[in-house]
Amino acid sequence: MNIGLRLTLAASAALLPVVPLGLRLADLQILRHGALQSRARDEFERVAEEAAPRADLLDRQGRVLARSVPCWSIFADKAMVKDPAAFGARLSPLIGLPAAQIAARVREANRFARLKTGLSEEQAQAVRAARVEGAGLAPAQQRVYPNGDLARGVLGLVGADGRGLAGLELALESRLRGAPRRLDIMRDGAGRSIYKSVADDGSTPEPVRLTLDRDVQYLAEEALREGGQKHAFKSGVIAVQDPRDGELLALASWPATPLNNPLVQDAYEPGSTFKVVTALAALDAGLVSPTETFFGEHGRYQITPGVTITDHEGEGDMTLGQILERSSNIGISKVVDRVGAARFYRQARQLGFGARTGVALPGETAGEVRPVAELTKVALASSSFGYGVQVSPLQVLGAYSAIANDGTLWEPKLLLDGTAPAPVRRVASDAAARELSGMLEGVVERGTGKNAAVPGYRVAGKTGTARRVDPKTRKYSTTAYNASFVGFLPAAAPRWTILVVINEPRGSYYGSEAAAPLFSRVGRRLLALAGLPPDRPDDPALATARR
Repeated sequence: MNIGLRLTLAASAALLPVVPLGLRLADLQILRHGALQSRARDEFERVAEEAAPRADLLDRQGRVLARSVPCWSIFADKAMVKDPAAFGARLSPLIGLPAAQIAARVREANRFARLKTGLSEEQAQAVRAARVEGAGLAPAQQRVYPNGDLARGVLGLVGADGRGLAGLELALESRLRGAPRRLDIMRDGAGRSIYKSVADDGSTPEPVRLTLDRDVQYLAEEALREGGQKHAFKSGVIAVQDPRDGELLALASWPATPLNNPLVQDAYEPGSTFKVVTALAALDAGLVSPTETFFGEHGRYQITPGVTITDHEGEGDMTLGQILERSSNIGISKVVDRVGAARFYRQARQLGFGARTGVALPGETAGEVRPVAELTKVALASSSFGYGVQVSPLQVLGAYSAIANDGTLWEPKLLLDGTAPAPVRRVASDAAARELSGMLEGVVERGTGKNAAVPGYRVAGKTGTARRVDPKTRKYSTTAYNASFVGFLPAAAPRWTILVVINEPRGSYYGSEAAAPLFSRVGRRLLALAGLPPDRPDDPALATARR
């Protein structure tokens, strides 16, 4: 065998073990290059997101009602936590969570467990200094409400994930939520960040301005608190609207909760505040003259065999204005009998009852108005004085604003977003609305609404008292009532429509006693805030109030 062949064979034998290695390298570098490169990238490179601040919510004057502020979020990497109990014990004093709760969250997690959001910079520094293995920090945003519980039923709530859960925070989620900042992060073998670069700066949306006025909202909530101390009621609402364009200035509820807004989400039987539906229908159709009288049956009226309507006080002959002043159920049932079911139903729907108002809040109820086919003689009569119908406080507020502005129903406006206020429809003629407005002034001057009066100013409105349905018996309670008053002022040129609804007041449960004084209290303060001079300077009550 020649020397060349020997060398070739020797070289081949020497290189034979290298062949599998070469094939393996070819497999890794050529056939599986892409997959392995992706795996390496996943191990050492990450794309992280930093939560973007939500847009501010502002009142009509630009004052902050809700804002996002930077904070820290702490999480646990279960794979790095050897003893959850010991882990919880070390972290507990640093972040203010019970050790058992921390340990439980770690045990329940698949890999990462979010422990708490909203840590201050000082807390984050304490966590870093403690070097607790398995604990990690991430920048986050915390939603704060600088005015405490003010308007929380309107503003709502944000969850731990930064998304709106209720109120405007939920309804305006797409407008309030910003685009997160994206970071490309390179890590070393121990998982520590060694390089960061900004992949996307994200964006923060523009502030959202509301029609609410912080001062007016405070006045309404303060009146509810003061009323609660006197009447110890179960719950209550006060709303204020500008009847000239439908802008909502205050939406107050007590007790305050960010998860529910009873002004739009709850329906109730309004009682005598609903009598304006029949009155407006009769006046607009020319079915009743201001001087025509209806007999009050001295307080007891058998409308059909077995069904008797009663009044608090026995009355004789009454005009339509006096029916409203004395809040006579018998009188209004006789008027609605002349109006008829079809016209009554049409007027109720024109005033916005039985349909959602379109306000920019979630969960709005449409309420319920019986269809014409169900308005028997008894059902029509009971509906005329606010039983057998379901309405939201916001619907009642809008209906009275329509009377105040001579007959235009406005869509309730909550956002100052550059769009013009939206008139919905005409609900009656100017003359009919003005005639009814004058009658409602009589309610305050001479009737059940005297406690709603504001010395020196013309005020128009209507009281309401209605039994509540007992949830256990499904029958009307003899001890639980809704008390309400809704009206507007100054009556000659209304600036504000104010609604007060009190649920289950203790002691006196009439709207004239439990609700009307709160209307007066809010009205006085609004007039003082605006600096409007008296439009009845000769009012004897004004001189008394000044003493």
